[in-house]
Amino acid sequence: MAHTVDFERDILSRVEHPGQYLGTELNSVHKDPRAVDLRVALAFPDLYDLGLGNLGLLILYAILNDLPWCACERAYAPAPDLDALLRELGAPLFAVESKDPLHRMDLLGFTLQSELTYTNVLNMLDLGGVPLRAADRTEEHPLVCAGGPTAYNPEPMAPFMDFFVIGDGEEAVVEVAECLRALKGRSRRERLEALASIPGVYVPALYPMETLPDGRIVPVENGPRITKRVVTDLDRAPFPTCYIVPFTQQVHDRVGLDVLRGCTHGCRFCQAGMVGRPVRERTVDTVDRLMQEALDRTGYEEVSLVSLSTCDHSHAAELVQRAAERARATDASVSLPSLRLDTFAIDLADRIAGVRRSGLTFAPEAATPRLRAVINKWIPDEDFIAMSREAFRRGWTHVKAYFMIGLPTERDEDVEAIVDLCLRTLDAGKTVNRRARVHTGVSTFVPKPFTPFQWAAQIPMEETIRRQGLLREGFAPHNGIKFGRHTPESTFIEGMLSRADRRAADLIETAWRLGARMDSSDEHLNMMAWRGAIDETGYNVEEAFRARDLNERLPWDHIDVLIPKSWLRAEWQRALDMEHVADCRQAGCHGCGVSNPDRPLCERTLREAMEAARTRAEQPAPQPLPEFTEPPTAQRIRLRIARRGLVRFLSHLETVSMWIRALRRVGAPLSHSQGFHAHPKINFATAAPVGEESEADYMDILLREPLNPAALQEQLNATLPEGFRVFDAMEIPIKAPSLMSDVTGFSYIVRAPGDAAAVQARIEAVLNAEHLPMPRKAKGKAARSGAETVAVNVRPMITRLALANADPSGLEIELETQVVETRGVRPREVLALLGIDPDSARVLKAATRLASDAALPV
Repeated sequence: MAHTVDFERDILSRVEHPGQYLGTELNSVHKDPRAVDLRVALAFPDLYDLGLGNLGLLILYAILNDLPWCACERAYAPAPDLDALLRELGAPLFAVESKDPLHRMDLLGFTLQSELTYTNVLNMLDLGGVPLRAADRTEEHPLVCAGGPTAYNPEPMAPFMDFFVIGDGEEAVVEVAECLRALKGRSRRERLEALASIPGVYVPALYPMETLPDGRIVPVENGPRITKRVVTDLDRAPFPTCYIVPFTQQVHDRVGLDVLRGCTHGCRFCQAGMVGRPVRERTVDTVDRLMQEALDRTGYEEVSLVSLSTCDHSHAAELVQRAAERARATDASVSLPSLRLDTFAIDLADRIAGVRRSGLTFAPEAATPRLRAVINKWIPDEDFIAMSREAFRRGWTHVKAYFMIGLPTERDEDVEAIVDLCLRTLDAGKTVNRRARVHTGVSTFVPKPFTPFQWAAQIPMEETIRRQGLLREGFAPHNGIKFGRHTPESTFIEGMLSRADRRAADLIETAWRLGARMDSSDEHLNMMAWRGAIDETGYNVEEAFRARDLNERLPWDHIDVLIPKSWLRAEWQRALDMEHVADCRQAGCHGCGVSNPDRPLCERTLREAMEAARTRAEQPAPQPLPEFTEPPTAQRIRLRIARRGLVRFLSHLETVSMWIRALRRVGAPLSHSQGFHAHPKINFATAAPVGEESEADYMDILLREPLNPAALQEQLNATLPEGFRVFDAMEIPIKAPSLMSDVTGFSYIVRAPGDAAAVQARIEAVLNAEHLPMPRKAKGKAARSGAETVAVNVRPMITRLALANADPSGLEIELETQVVETRGVRPREVLALLGIDPDSARVLKAATRLASDAALPV
């Protein structure tokens, strides 16, 4: 941070969700920068609650930090409030572990998950003190690289990147790090030339490009090709089971286990399925081991078996059964992010559902047989309806169906068929389950590189709006259907960039300078900035959306994903001919090019999958786990707990989540509430205010099996994140009064700046006052009369207030309070009475007084 900026005072105390910037999460890695040869920051260009769980970033973070000579940190796109605050303060964007500016790193690596994050990349570079364009960087700046899904067409971001890593990163990242370590202190040019020799690394500044007469910028013909990196053995590939455990709630708040890469269904719109080939699996034993380690080391409540189609694992039934049993043993759950369109998928979902059955998600994508043949996703309407009916019969309350509009050859009747199929599915579901609902997620097709549809046109935004209108009108009369869809604006931006060449860099930079940020968020997407950028740069939107000629040169022709262009052309023709091509793991190799004599990468998994398909019918039908019955509470343990340092900026809910996961890590047999949303029986004496430290809070935990309190205390202290601690633990009667009702008062020590004489005069005024009104939420009769707040006299609640010390470093104030008729006074309120800005003070709760004899000594 800039030397004039105090991170805690000037930033954490002023942002809305400070927990995302602490950098002290469990399993985060902190190394002394002076003790390493290479410093790396992995940057996710979106908000922390979207980025922390990104599996690719977590894998690379663990790999790099396993190198003793490398320190790897993380950075995330700042939320709008932090963005504005950093610019106000003139402070740089920082890596969360060290809080050092991004420009102090040796290497800054971005994950390009979506085209909608490109302006965030530029914003992070700018805030981090790094010139946007690679050509403008000097020897003093870090090298900037990128990888991830959209890096398969690197050209729109090429002017901003020193290099890209194409494909799997587990092995490549170590080679990059070793190269930079060996050449530290050498010129940027020398380092880039060395990096360009690493397979899978693309250095735009060193690659020959050609500008065509119409202005398109493409790779030179017959130039060198950059072949994607492929990790061929997932069982031997590193995988982090010491997952970083956030304090704040995440969009995907769980362990993600990478069980299967690649897909052979051959959906012609799906880039991930094409570039992810060949299919590679982790064995059931490996997944089982990784799952146990991850649960033990994180305390997460859920594990997701991650892949494009987990049901396609060669041993899917055994995989899910073992995962369900492993999760049951630790009060965790298992989820499948994607399900195949068959009853086998429902059987697998039943295995992990338990009591709570909300929704199943499927992706038919199109609603007419003709269009399904075009996209190569074949399932008859009758099968989808029957499968959904079966799901409803088994107790699932809704089915979510993903569809696309704007697919090649689509007509209005194909759009209207989505409504018809959903209505028939709902009607069938109602016959077996009166709670049946159908939710839709409708996106607009965007042609992606390295797919058979890369040559197709994209419908313009106005047409997206019109077709969405057809769906809205069709769904409107039916309460049992929820219509969800992507915003036309976000699809418009994505379409402008997905197949673009280097000319798009000017558009992206101009949009950013005009205010474009957080384009993946409907709340923050700034369409005026993008329209202004289109006008200012003269960007040809019609050209971006147009159909490509099958023989024209494409901006990504220099990238080799192991699938030849000729095969993609043939698949495009098969789409136009409405020819369905079966999954090669069931019907045999179709010659996509991944498995040829020079690249025998998928032969083993292809062979195993076909064998598994032959034997699957002989396997016993999947059986769900028996319903778990919560045993009675056997013990109640009271803990005296502390939180000091940066973790004082966590909210009470974030603090509660931290304690629950810590208890899960030590294997505490927590009792749970009954019902649909069961939760651990944990109670706190008070809700911890943001910014307040404590050495004397209390927490009661109810257990279904007795534990030794002293042993529990020791185990918890061994696993708690920095700043948390258990001071005492003792057993108390199960029927003892609730903690909150047992509290009689608190003692605080407050350190704050201020004039001692003025503060002493105000202390005397407070103590001499008989009435100090403070607004409180209305209760009882006052609330029933319509009042929202009432004035409460807090003077009887202040039992001691004294200036204990005053020196050049500030004031020390002692405050003792008591509860009066279930109400108390907050330290912030007392500080305001003393004329002290509460945000400038450091409040420590030194004691909590309890009425019961069960109170622990303080």
